[in-house]
Order: sequence, then structure tokens, then C-alpha cells
Amino acid sequence: MLKPRFNDIPRRRLLTPRSIKGRALFAAVFVLFFIYALSLLAPFLFLFVNSLKTPTEYLADSIDGNIFNFPQGWRFSNWVEVFSEMKIIDSKGDYVYFPTMLLNSLWYSMVLTLGGLLASSLTAYCLAKYKFKLRGFLYGIAIVTMTIPIIGSTGAMFKLTYDIGIYNTPLYPILTSLGGFGFNFLVLYGFFKNISWNYAEAVFVDGGGHFTAFFKIMLPQIFPALLTLGIIAFIGAWNDYTTPLLFLPDYPTIASGIYNVQVHLKRTGDYPQYFAALGISIIPIIILFATFSDSLMKNLSVGGLKG
Repeated sequence: MLKPRFNDIPRRRLLTPRSIKGRALFAAVFVLFFIYALSLLAPFLFLFVNSLKTPTEYLADSIDGNIFNFPQGWRFSNWVEVFSEMKIIDSKGDYVYFPTMLLNSLWYSMVLTLGGLLASSLTAYCLAKYKFKLRGFLYGIAIVTMTIPIIGSTGAMFKLTYDIGIYNTPLYPILTSLGGFGFNFLVLYGFFKNISWNYAEAVFVDGGGHFTAFFKIMLPQIFPALLTLGIIAFIGAWNDYTTPLLFLPDYPTIASGIYNVQVHLKRTGDYPQYFAALGISIIPIIILFATFSDSLMKNLSVGGLKG
């Protein structure tokens, strides 16, 4: 039987022009989302414009309701002066300035992100792929702990960290990041559940062990999920100011420094410098999101074996 050649197959039009109703609907949806996108940029415009004003000018515009008025003098010095205003006194009575806060924010965010992902990955993998008696009990604990509010436990946590000797030391973020449960656990548990165990059995046949199967086979397959969860965790740790203020007074971060600036500048009425401090703090987050926005927006999926 002769097979038809490619040239003999009639070509169908893959793209058809939209109807008038379709074009009108597309235009309406485009305008709607365009307005929504502009509304998301409005807070950043407000932040930038008001950070370049004098305190008197900002107060006058706020009273008149013209908060988006452009400044008359474009006072870029606010962005420079805020570095000297952003300082915290540690427990020894010494001042901690912006460069040290930046370094503390980096290592603090990295420790919480990497430690949390590693602990959650190990916990999720063991509960998803290994069968043992306490498996269901531990999974139930993971769910229950997410439903119990933590309001009122700060005092007990403070006393515990002080008694075991990790208060005001880098050991605090290291140990507290290794809980293994929480939102990351639930997401990674679902991903590991969907990965075929045949991958691990192939590793065992080739002479590999459980650690080889986990680190070289399983983890690479959920890398998109790890990347997304890592970005979210890093942003959350970067913006956390309560924990460093309470448990790490000698290691202030940029977030805790901005909180201190907020309290000080609101008392003096210098809101433009406060807005400049906020602008400096969100620059790393904007760069991080712009770099990995595709990974955050894409649907995450893992492969599997067929047959």
C-alpha cells in the first residue's frame, strides 16, 4: 500500500483570524490586565517619588492628598544619608552599620533557605518512599503542627533557646531551620510521591546505596520545585525582622535595621529617608525575582517511567 507523500497532504490553516467578538474580548481583557499591572507598579512609584522629597514637602503633599506629586528638588541625598541612619546598638553597646547588616542578611537568609530545604527534602523523601511503623504518625504530626497557632509561644521559645545556649548565636538559625515540616514538606512530599521507585531500584542494582539514590537521582528530578521553594523561603527570611531583633540582637539584618529606622524617623517626621531605606531593601528582592521569574511562573512537573 502506497503511503501518501507529505506534499500530497492538504495543508490546513493552523491560525485562523479572530472574529469581531473575539477581538473585542481580547482587547477588553488586555486593557483589564494592563490596568492591573499598572496598579502593581503604583506602590513602587509612590516609594521612589516620596523618597526624593524633603520632610516638609512630603507632609504638605500628604495633607493635600497629592502623594504622587513629583518632588521639586529631587533630593537623592536621602538615599545616601539613610546609610548613616541605619544603625543598631548591639548588646555590647557598639553600633552596627549597613555593611554588617547586609552581610548578616545574606548568611541568615542562606542558612534558613538551605537548611529548611534540606531538612524538608529528607523528611518528605523518607515519608513518601519508605514504609515503617511511625510513618503515618509522623505525617499526622506534620499536618497538625501546621494547624496549631504559634501565638503565645514566643516566651517559651525564648527560654528554650537561652537554656540550651543558642540564643544570640549563629546556631539559632541553623538549628531552627532543620525542623523538616511545614509548607515545604507538603509540596516536596507530593513531588516525591509521583516519582517512580524504579529509579532507586536501578541504583541499587548498579551497586549504589540509599544516599546515592536520593542525592544523585531523586533530588535532581525535583530541582524546579526546590528552586521555587528556595526563592520564596529566601525572600521570607530576607524580610524577617522580628526573629533577629528577638533572638539575634548582635546580628541585626537589613530588615531589623529598617524597622529601627522606621521607629526613629517616624518620631522625627523624616518619612522620605524611611522610604529610601525601604527602596534599598527591596532592590535585592527585585533582582532575585527578575532573575528567576520564569521558574516561579512555570508549572512544575517531574518525569517518570512508562511501562
